Amino acid sequence: MNDNRREREYEIKFKARPEDLERFREAVSAVAGAGTKWARAELSNSYFDTADHGLRGRGISVRMRRAKGKFIQTVKTETRANGGLMDRDEWEFPVAGPALDFSVLPAAAKAALNGVRPRDIAPVVEVETERHTLIIRRPSPLGPEIVIEAAADRAVVRAGGEVEHFCECEIELKEGDITGFFTLAAEIHDRCPLAMSAVTKAARGYRLLSGNGIGARHLSKFELHADESVHDALNGIFTACISNIVANEDACQAGDDPEGVHQMRVSIRRLRSALKIFDPYLRPANVGWMAEDLKWLGGQLGPARDWDVFIGETLASMAGQGIDAEAVDALRRRAEAARAGAYERVRETLASERYAKLTFRLTAFIALDGWLAGPVDASDPLLQPLGATADDILRRPYRKLVKAGRNLRDQTLEERHALRIRLKKLRYAVDFLRRACPEKKTKPFIAALRELQDQFGLVNDLAQAERLTGLLTGKGGNAKSDRLVHLAAGQVRGWHARALHGIEPVLLADWDAFVAAAPFWSTKTGADD
Repeated sequence: MNDNRREREYEIKFKARPEDLERFREAVSAVAGAGTKWARAELSNSYFDTADHGLRGRGISVRMRRAKGKFIQTVKTETRANGGLMDRDEWEFPVAGPALDFSVLPAAAKAALNGVRPRDIAPVVEVETERHTLIIRRPSPLGPEIVIEAAADRAVVRAGGEVEHFCECEIELKEGDITGFFTLAAEIHDRCPLAMSAVTKAARGYRLLSGNGIGARHLSKFELHADESVHDALNGIFTACISNIVANEDACQAGDDPEGVHQMRVSIRRLRSALKIFDPYLRPANVGWMAEDLKWLGGQLGPARDWDVFIGETLASMAGQGIDAEAVDALRRRAEAARAGAYERVRETLASERYAKLTFRLTAFIALDGWLAGPVDASDPLLQPLGATADDILRRPYRKLVKAGRNLRDQTLEERHALRIRLKKLRYAVDFLRRACPEKKTKPFIAALRELQDQFGLVNDLAQAERLTGLLTGKGGNAKSDRLVHLAAGQVRGWHARALHGIEPVLLADWDAFVAAAPFWSTKTGADD
């Protein structure tokens, strides 16, 4: 075998319940057409690693598969984040027996292993799978035919004495181009819209080994630089945000880590902000659907996040502030019941057909560079460097923000809420583009922007707490509970009023400091531009 056996693996994985497997198979059969047959196989997979899980830490997977008495050794690199698409480098070779044999690996695979030898690693995760597969072939106008493999799996993973049973479905590109792959995958998904999954079988095993269960995933940091094109910037933003949405599904559904919903909402807001920030470079027909669906998804998650903040931050911060403890406990119990209902709404949303279709479409959007209207040449604005476009991108939201805040001292809470949204959009735009300008210029402006956003955030939290407290007083219960909740509500309102009074001068001072800070993208940019 030689380096030519190195392959780029494109695979989409879907979550599935046992009853979904037959639905998936029926959808695949309908797309494949008459005369195609499913094959059944029993697969035994062992995943190897060092004692300190060093391969896992470097994003390397070493697997030995036994099927029908034959052994296949596979080395894979870390998945490149592409929404729900698993995009990996893979080297796969048949070997004589169950022992690892790195002598058959090409130089690129050995380089990925970085000196690790078979004797340095041992099985850490075992997976047994009952797999049904079907191959679909389609002619392609771009050359080689499109060949995909659909798989429906029932599996059990064992690691560290723990066991997990699960089902999942996969669609993998075997031959052909990525456009044809998504065309076929979309036909299947339209008939059986399952939610996407970013969790590999090996990752399930490592999760069992860690004993940490399902945890939230923070949005990965991505830095855009002056020499990158607008096209590259959009690819980086969309890829990071959409991947993080999919990665946090399990944590959101579990509902025991507030960061799951928070991180998903952060990614949604950044995506929505990117659509507005880069609006001059985007065709409405290409992205209009996305703006609508992302707004819907953010709205579905919003109540759960509001109750998380109210319970975990607002009520917690009032401890020892002279507020009746029994009354606050009664308010907290009612808030926790409301939060439970909000998380049920989150689970229903993430299990919905609309969400499944949204994440699939977003993933295809990334893989196929959906923001491009068609072939582009060197003069296309999408191919211009960020360093040359940052002024135009940042000037408009800055100008609108400063204009909207001119009468800040006299604004209502509703007007200040709208101003806070503008401020947050500018903050996202600055975060996207700050590396396109020298740090010496960006630092003072960003510091003033962060201070101001912090104050607006405090005001918003207090306003939200006031609103949520009002909702709880209208819930009704037994007489004692109602009395205590109304008592707590009155005390909370008083506490809020005092807090807002203390924040007001700081907020106004921070606004003045922000307006006085020179925008780093252009010394000529001002409120009256």
